[in-house]
Amino acid sequence: MVGSPRCYLVPMVVGSKRLGTRALCLVLFSLFLLLLVPSCGSGPVDGGKARQHVEKMVAFGPRPFGSEQLAKTADYITGELSKLGLKPQRQEVMHEKEKKMIRNLYVQIDGEDAANGPILIIGAHYDTKIAQGHSEAAHNFEFVGAIDGGGAPAVLLELARVLKEKQPRPKVNVWLYWIDAEESIDWTWNDERALLGSKAFCKMLSETKLLPRVKAFVLLDLIGDHNYKIDKDGNSDSKLQELFEKVGKAMGESGRMYNYPTDEDLRPYRERGMPWGTTDDHKTFAAFGVPSVLLIDFARRIPPQHQGLKPGQQGSVDPAFTQWWHTPDDNLSQLSSKALAFTGNLVMAAFDDLEKFCTSRK
Repeated sequence: MVGSPRCYLVPMVVGSKRLGTRALCLVLFSLFLLLLVPSCGSGPVDGGKARQHVEKMVAFGPRPFGSEQLAKTADYITGELSKLGLKPQRQEVMHEKEKKMIRNLYVQIDGEDAANGPILIIGAHYDTKIAQGHSEAAHNFEFVGAIDGGGAPAVLLELARVLKEKQPRPKVNVWLYWIDAEESIDWTWNDERALLGSKAFCKMLSETKLLPRVKAFVLLDLIGDHNYKIDKDGNSDSKLQELFEKVGKAMGESGRMYNYPTDEDLRPYRERGMPWGTTDDHKTFAAFGVPSVLLIDFARRIPPQHQGLKPGQQGSVDPAFTQWWHTPDDNLSQLSSKALAFTGNLVMAAFDDLEKFCTSRK
């Protein structure tokens, strides 16, 4: 995602060769704090089942927008939803400029008023970065996207199972939404050739007069690393971020919530009054007037070769975090069932507050 999500802020990372004693102590102390908190939080979401979904998707191979492998992934997702007794829907739209079929998938978990009640949408993109056909050889490789395009949509499938079984019935209608064509078709982020799926979906919501009923959008992205966390995002609704921060604290997971980017990372942006944040599908919904929040594990995941360095600049790497983003290393060996469970259970722990948020909005 950047590439999938394009971050205005290049995550600051500490070069391992330049660590002083104080910096090293801070890194070790941070790791110690992460070990103290619960491994995934309690809750109904089964990380093992979610991982099995990722394994099925990765087995199709690379799954970029418009590919046969992504079409098979769409069939797999809708098939799993049907097994749960749900009725998955498809929005299939041919993109005129790209000449590729957008396959957005969604399903409704009925609330108290299935036909007219408020809607909460929880989404994740399921396409992978196009890593073939680029002019630079370094951008062409086998990219299966276990985390970036696999982890979050698998969590959605687990949320479908949990919400289908939830009693009492939700007060709001919950739409689970698998987003196509999120990744930039060009290797370098290009706003005109990215987020195509969510743009088509929001246009459909507007044209069908459903948009006023959509009261909030929660986006999951880059979910699944062993040393998992959720990052701050300058493009997310502040009230929704506060909601998830409170819930994370109640779960005993403050050590994994909103600690990155750090205040020091953000200081240059704040001093200059510059915007910062991640461009992802939540920005599309926000542009259509829907309060939106991004739950993403992106800071410190960019490897040096993707950091946009100028000649003579040295890339930086934080030894506490693995830099798999848009590399062949984004494979099943990087994937943690605990991370998948944590994210799903974070959403479920926040669910009552999300309902209140939605029902309080006119």
